[in-house]
Amino acid sequence: MERSIYDTPIFFERYLKLRENPISLNEVVEKPTMFSLLPDLTGKRVLDLGCGTGGHLAHYLALGASFAVGLDLSQEMLCQAEQDLTKKGINLTACRLYCLPMERLDEIEEGNFDLITSSFAFHYIADFPDLLANIKQKLAPQGRLIFSQEHPIVTAHRCGDRWEKDAQKQQQAYRLNHYREEGLRERNWFKQPFKTYHRTMATILNAVIHAGFEIEQVVEPMLQGQEEWHEEFKDLRHRPPLLFIKTVRK
Repeated sequence: MERSIYDTPIFFERYLKLRENPISLNEVVEKPTMFSLLPDLTGKRVLDLGCGTGGHLAHYLALGASFAVGLDLSQEMLCQAEQDLTKKGINLTACRLYCLPMERLDEIEEGNFDLITSSFAFHYIADFPDLLANIKQKLAPQGRLIFSQEHPIVTAHRCGDRWEKDAQKQQQAYRLNHYREEGLRERNWFKQPFKTYHRTMATILNAVIHAGFEIEQVVEPMLQGQEEWHEEFKDLRHRPPLLFIKTVRK
């Protein structure tokens, strides 16, 4: 099995430190937006792809989900998820965790989910149409898929400076030189190499439609109405960092 970059000790430690920060992209942008898109979860079966340390699973169960499944490639993430869920008093009989890449979703025992979610992860997937086909097989009729990923404006970057800046080094424009060039992107975070995949907005939306999903809502959060975060997240004045898509299985 492919090893997750999050199982590299220094990478995992720094990731946890970032997630503990209450003023982060995940806490200020991703989670509030994702949770605002959720349907009523009372008595529902939910699957979270790329579940990480289980924060979303805990939230789904708190909202009344009857059963929650988490899937993640990182063993370190899942060990932390077990600890965190137990500390929150969650009965683990109502929650199951799988250490698998999303590409092997078909290997999990459970199916007939009312909701499948994924946060900040689909840009790691090479074959997006194949993943969508597997997701559809795991959803109940009229079940929903809600996901976020890095926005195509962000994944487009290949080389050089991301930003055009003025003489005072203030961000003026985000460069999109390579937007139409889809495919693999070699990247680094904390000096650790990893891979993501760039797809244009049209490719993403059309893949979702062709897989048999009806798009209900698309969100590109930029914190327009939350001035208290404008200095902390200055780049959000210029472009959305994340793309959210809410769908229902036809």
